[in-house]
Amino acid sequence: MTWFYIGLFAYFLNAASSIISKIMLEDLVPNPWVYTFAVNVLGILVLFLIPFGFHFPGILVVIASIGSGIAYTFALLVFYKLLYKEEASQVVPIVGGITPIFVFGMAFLGLDELLKFNQVIGFVLIVFGSFIISHEESFKERMKHMGVKLFWGSVLAAFLFGLSQVLMKFVFNNDAFLDGFIWRGFGAVVGSLILLLPRKGRGDILNSFKKSSAKTGTIFLVGQIAAVLSFVLVNYAFSLGPVSLVNALSGVQYVFLFAFIVLFSRKYSKLLREPLRPAIIKQKVWSIILITLGVAALFI
Repeated sequence: MTWFYIGLFAYFLNAASSIISKIMLEDLVPNPWVYTFAVNVLGILVLFLIPFGFHFPGILVVIASIGSGIAYTFALLVFYKLLYKEEASQVVPIVGGITPIFVFGMAFLGLDELLKFNQVIGFVLIVFGSFIISHEESFKERMKHMGVKLFWGSVLAAFLFGLSQVLMKFVFNNDAFLDGFIWRGFGAVVGSLILLLPRKGRGDILNSFKKSSAKTGTIFLVGQIAAVLSFVLVNYAFSLGPVSLVNALSGVQYVFLFAFIVLFSRKYSKLLREPLRPAIIKQKVWSIILITLGVAALFI
């Protein structure tokens, strides 16, 4: 169960990164295209890992690694567009609640990954708890509030995140962690280069670097340190345990996310608008209980 503890800490860092990303998109870098490029181009840093272990693992593994990096790039692009328009407490749980369903299906069909009975129970409880933690209104009201376009955008982001993760699990099943991670970094760079192809996107990216400030750079750096550490740890957890369960464990990050929102909602009231009515708090508590029970089921 080493993957569990690694994944738990990784999702804590991811929750912190999501809050910082919302602040960046709302106030400092209000352009999801630019922010996606800035986040993803950091994949070039894998070049520093080449001396520690790198080889050609076979064409299928390379294609899966590159494909994972590209899928993740566009998953981030869709996710950041949603995060720019909606509250973090709404977008993150919805996308994260749907992603495990795609991962479970693709892992079963593509990787022949089977879960034990207690793991299935834990999976269902965590995913269900993750889903309702973001729903303080009925599904009909949510669709009216979000709009069909934003809802299907969440589904698209979830699918792309799931595809990226299952491809990486395939890589880790057939190659060493470090080697696969390096190849996946190359895929992230390829994804970043694709973002430079449209003229408008390229112009926005170049202009953003000219206008960046020390404050923007500092907050971005803190957020990306958390994001990179989270990403490395999550992928390492993928290499150790079932990808379906590691991904489902992401439900715990919404507990962390809710805690961060409560802590920072006063200072960033304009950025992190989370209604904290008694009924909403009660619903959040029940969803946290479900997630906790799901986690407990994994240890049975």
